Amino acid sequence: MEASISLLLGLLAFCMLSMDLVLSIVYRRLSHHGRATALIVFAATSLALVFFQILDSWSALSFTQGVYRILGYVWTGLVIADGAFLVSFVPYYTTWIIGHRWRNPYKTVFPLISALFAGFSIAGTVSPHPVFSRLSFCLCLFTVLFCVIVMFKNMKGIESRDIRILVLTTFIVVLSMMPVILAGLFVPFIRAISTQIFFLAYSIVLLVFLFLGISHMIHDREADRQPPIQKVDLSMYHITDREAEVIDLVGQGLTNKEIAASLSLSVNTVNNHIANIFGKTGVRSRIDLLNLIHKGIWQ
Repeated sequence: MEASISLLLGLLAFCMLSMDLVLSIVYRRLSHHGRATALIVFAATSLALVFFQILDSWSALSFTQGVYRILGYVWTGLVIADGAFLVSFVPYYTTWIIGHRWRNPYKTVFPLISALFAGFSIAGTVSPHPVFSRLSFCLCLFTVLFCVIVMFKNMKGIESRDIRILVLTTFIVVLSMMPVILAGLFVPFIRAISTQIFFLAYSIVLLVFLFLGISHMIHDREADRQPPIQKVDLSMYHITDREAEVIDLVGQGLTNKEIAASLSLSVNTVNNHIANIFGKTGVRSRIDLLNLIHKGIWQ
């Protein structure tokens, strides 16, 4: 039963992380930012860890006890190596993405924690005593809590809106998973499947972040390609400079109230400007006005 549930959760997490990895590559090609490369490393390493756990669960269901014992050591060893890397990499990536300097004692503490995690995990594989798996689980828990606390404490200093959303969502996900995490400290079965549950939950968070980030970058690129409205020759309509500024802001989707605030005018003055623009150009709506302007751009 444990192997079946672990296999099912692993397959779900694998599918989500596969999408995360693909979107991370797209995100990297669009952003050309160093943190996007690290995001690919995180997604790929997490995907590999879940894949090895899937192989372990599948081997337990498909082979005899003797064959599985050999294969189990192989898959478990790969999971331990992967997990040890993540224990030291994730805190480094977390501090980097929020602009928090990676300094001592972090540089010393987390490689040590990674080594202890690997040691306890290997001891738990060789010895059936639950204290080793509990200790390695506690080290992973400490790493996750460190990342969440550091992100939350420094959230106000994060300039990127998408990163702030990612930090807040991560905090909510970890907080909602606390009952499962606490139960994993005492229940071996929950502890055994907690990795799949965590990666399944966080892969969804990462998926939303990547979708938002990619859509924003595509929107920004399209906006950069759009010729500015003020470059259109409006002399034939006898448009004044102030009216041209109003047209530009209309093209950006601003309301009359927002245009008034942007130009330090009253709303009534903006209304008069737009009425004059409609009269000079012979249009009846904002849509007709934008169609006219864009037609002028491409001619």
